[in-house]
Amino acid sequence: MNDNAYQETLFAEPVGLQLKHAREKRGMKASDASARLKLPVDVIDALEREDWKKLGAPIYARSYLTSYLKLLDLPAAMANDVTFDIPTASTMKLLSEKPIRRDIDKTLGTLGYFAITGVIVASIIMLAMHFQAPAKRNESLPLDIQTQTSTPLPIKQATPDAANSQPIEIPPQTPVMASIAPIVANTSVMQWEIRVNADTWLQIVDSKGQRTENGIVPAGTIKKYNPEQIAGVTIGNADQVQILRNGQIVDFNAYKQDNVARFKIGSDGNLVAKNAAQ
Repeated sequence: MNDNAYQETLFAEPVGLQLKHAREKRGMKASDASARLKLPVDVIDALEREDWKKLGAPIYARSYLTSYLKLLDLPAAMANDVTFDIPTASTMKLLSEKPIRRDIDKTLGTLGYFAITGVIVASIIMLAMHFQAPAKRNESLPLDIQTQTSTPLPIKQATPDAANSQPIEIPPQTPVMASIAPIVANTSVMQWEIRVNADTWLQIVDSKGQRTENGIVPAGTIKKYNPEQIAGVTIGNADQVQILRNGQIVDFNAYKQDNVARFKIGSDGNLVAKNAAQ
């Protein structure tokens, strides 16, 4: 069969069958044509069955048919010989339902994406503000407050005039009543003193009988003893010696003989004569 005969035979068939045969000849399924034209499979089926009412307004039906003819490499003039019926409301719903639903799903998906993204971004911002708030509060403290707390208060020092103008009052002390009891001499604190005006031989015996002095004592010597240190005394050149008891001169002339004095000192501080052997 030559090309002219084929063309006559081709145009003799209904447009819908020609579409179906051309698709099958290329080994293409209706779903494949739907995917390539981005149209629902129902639209491809309606084109091949010439069910123009399901395709909506004639302008839409003609557009679908022209696209399908181009996909199958069929003459575009075939669309000029087709008379399209006015679609019913049910046909319009069929054509518009899926695109609208697809648009709605797409819109909802976009809105959901933005909503989730907004929630995440808002959470990050709130966390950042929460952690940065203490630092900002610390930084916002006025400098004058910190200066006031760190500056020491001046210390007012008293001047000599001020000190002199405000004398210190001393509270009156309660007078101590003098005791009318007689003072008894305490022999435990009695002090003896021997003053030598010229070279003198001196012998001192303590309360234990030990000699603490036994020899010549040069002029100008002053010796002091407590009661335990002096119990027996022998003085040569006695006229050149003075004896004092608690600062008072003691008369020991009664115990002198040939300018030599010999005496003992009792526990009460009084002098007692002793013989030469002692």
